[in-house]
Formats: sequence, structure tokens, C-alpha cells
Amino acid sequence: MTPQSKSPKEKSTVQTNIMTLTVLTSAIIIIVNIALFFYISRAINVINTVYSTNVTIGELSDALSQVRSSMTEYLNTKSTDSMEQYFDACQQYRDYLSELSLVGQNRDTAAILQDIDGLSETYLAVTDDTIQAKRGRVVEKYNAGYQRSERIYGYINAYIYNLNNEQFRRNSEKYANLREALGSLAAVTMTVIVAVALVNIVLTSVMTKNIMDPVRQKEIVMETHLKDAELKYLQAQINPHFLFNTLNAGAQLAMLEDAEKTSGYLQNVAAFFRYRIKGEEKETTLEQEIALVDNYIHILNVRFSGEIHFSKELEEDCLSVPVPGMILQPIVENAVNYGIRNIEREKKIILKVERLPELIRVRIEDNGIGMSEERIREVLAGNAGENPVMKDSNGVGIQNVISRLRLFYDREEVMHIFSDGEDKGTMVDILIPLQREEEDE
Repeated sequence: MTPQSKSPKEKSTVQTNIMTLTVLTSAIIIIVNIALFFYISRAINVINTVYSTNVTIGELSDALSQVRSSMTEYLNTKSTDSMEQYFDACQQYRDYLSELSLVGQNRDTAAILQDIDGLSETYLAVTDDTIQAKRGRVVEKYNAGYQRSERIYGYINAYIYNLNNEQFRRNSEKYANLREALGSLAAVTMTVIVAVALVNIVLTSVMTKNIMDPVRQKEIVMETHLKDAELKYLQAQINPHFLFNTLNAGAQLAMLEDAEKTSGYLQNVAAFFRYRIKGEEKETTLEQEIALVDNYIHILNVRFSGEIHFSKELEEDCLSVPVPGMILQPIVENAVNYGIRNIEREKKIILKVERLPELIRVRIEDNGIGMSEERIREVLAGNAGENPVMKDSNGVGIQNVISRLRLFYDREEVMHIFSDGEDKGTMVDILIPLQREEEDE
């Protein structure tokens, strides 16, 4: 036997040692990856649980608003469709309430939920009685029932707002703990990877010293596979950080980077939803409604790179006039979605407020695709149906505004819509009677 050759027994020992090293290293990496996989899955479940409650609270608030709007619609129209919408909305509200009550809560949250549950039962009973009184034409009773339901609705909305804030606070604490745990996990797993790599290098160098060339070639192949496994593991380290940074991107941009644009955007979003929480039927002022439109346009221009050119022409002495809440933003939203969104030219929306002899006129004008006379008549009559281009009807939001304006001012003529035809833009006029303003003063 020459000095360069190896006996079959020696070759077998080398192969056994190499296989043992490969199996051991691979087992450690597989175990670490499995542990990381299960921890990431658990973290994702925690994130889903953390934010699902806030989503359910939002859905509960929307369902409550739908109960009120469908009841109001029935009181205005006494139609079969509005009656069916009312009962569907009540059932949906009860479902969300039941879903929310099943989530594990602390003592404070459970107390708020108990209050919401009790008030909700009272509210639904009052709305049922109000609708029955309307069906029986008992005017005094359904008027009194409507007023009472509005008061209870305000209480429930306040409790829902408090519940949402409480959940957000608890969820923020959970997220902070989860983030800290992920940081610790990253440090531990990186230490394991480095240790495995160092041990692998040392053992491989010792066992492969003076081994024949074929064995050395096999070692190179094995090291390549190990490096590939390490790279994939490091990539898996990046994924959870990317996931959590994406989920919390908006808040982190404002809080950690002190970004003025992001902070301004989040402030406008917060102001917009804070106003929405107050409720659509409550009385506000024209100035506050215009401020909400400013918030809304700011949010849209962040999303669409400032392509919406919004201007205002306001008579300052008209801005304190009382109006029902949420009458301008739905019309501006319609102007964006159904008027200017898909046009190629410059997108413009103009809001004008001016005092006329007997009323204050609020005009929202766009340079979009326009409306036909037939479509305008359908919208004003509440028969617009479903929009052929988009899922929501162009007249649904406007019809809701019309119904609330008529109820608030006790008059039929509250809105005009003008358009010269296709691609000629649209003007929507809201007519605020001066008589109501003078009575309030």
C-alpha cells in the first residue's frame, strides 16, 4: 500500500464521519427552522387575534349605522325594501355583537361590552316599536320613538368608541411584547446559525485533511449545500420582520421616523374617522362639513399622487349655518368615483358656498364624465338602481343625503343636479333654507 492510498476501512471511516457531520448539521438546521416556522405561525395568529377585534368593532359600528339608516328610510318612504333592509341590518348587528362577546376580554372591556349589549337590546326594541307605530300611522308615537332611538344610538356609539380605544391600547401592548420576543428570537437563531457554521468548518477541516481528491470534491459539494441551507435560513429571518413592518408601516413612519408627510396623512385619516364616529344624523355646521371634505381630499391625494385639484369659493358668513352631518363628503366621493377618476384630463372639483335671497347654496362641481337627464331624474327620485360601471350605485349616497336633508329641513326641494351631458361634468347643489338658520339663531 502506497503512502497516498487509503485502505477500504479508512475510506469507510472517512465516509461515516462525513455522513455523521452532514446528518448532525442538517438536523440542527431543520430543527431550528421548524421551531422558527411554528413561532412565526404563532406570531401571525397573535397578530390576527390582535387586530380582528378592532375589525369586528368597526363592523359592529357600521351595522348599527345601517340599522338606523334603514329605519329612517322606512319612516320616510314606508317601502317594503326599506323594511327588509331594516330587519337584515338588525340581524347583522346582533351577529356582530354575539361575535364580539365571544372574544376573551379583560374586566374593563367586558363591562363596556355588557353596557353595549344592554343598550343594544333597548335600542332594537325602541326601533321595532317605532316602525310598528309608523305602520299603524300613530304619528305621535313614532316621532317620540325616533327621538328616543337617536339618544340611545348616541350612547351606544360613545361606548363603541371607548371600546375601540381600549382594544387599541391593549393591542398596542401585545404588539410591543411580540416585537420584543421576535427580536430575542432573531438573536438566538443567529447565534445558533453562527455556532453551527463554526463547528461545521472546524470538524470538516479536521476530517478532510489529507483525504483523497474524490473525498475532497464530495466535501465541497456538501459545504455548498450547507451554505445554501444557511442562506435560506437567513432569508427566513428576514420574512417576519418584513411582515410586521408592513402591518405597522403607517404608525412606524409617523412615530419612529418623525415623517411630516406621513404624520399629516395619519392626522387627516384620524380626523376623518373621528368625524364619522359622531354619527351621520347629528347636527353640525357647514364649516365642519367642509373641513371633513378637506380631510377626505387630502387622503385621496396621498393615494393618487395629488392628481385631484380641489378648490373652494366660500362666503365666510355662511359657514356657521347648521346642517345634518355627512352631507358633503358622500357627494364629493361620488364626484371622484363616478365623475373624474377615469378621465385623462386634469381632474377638478370645486366647492362653492354662496348666500342667495332665500337660501344658502352649496355647489359641488366636477369636470368629469357628466350625467344624462334620465340618470339625474332617477337619482333625485331615488330610483337610480345599480351603477353599470361600478358596484355601488351613483345615486345611493346622494339619495341618503337627500333623505336626511328633507328630514332635517322638513321640505322636499333640497338638492338640484345639473349636467350638460356626457363628458361635460356635473354640478350638485344643496339648498339650505335661511328660515331654519334664522330659527336657530
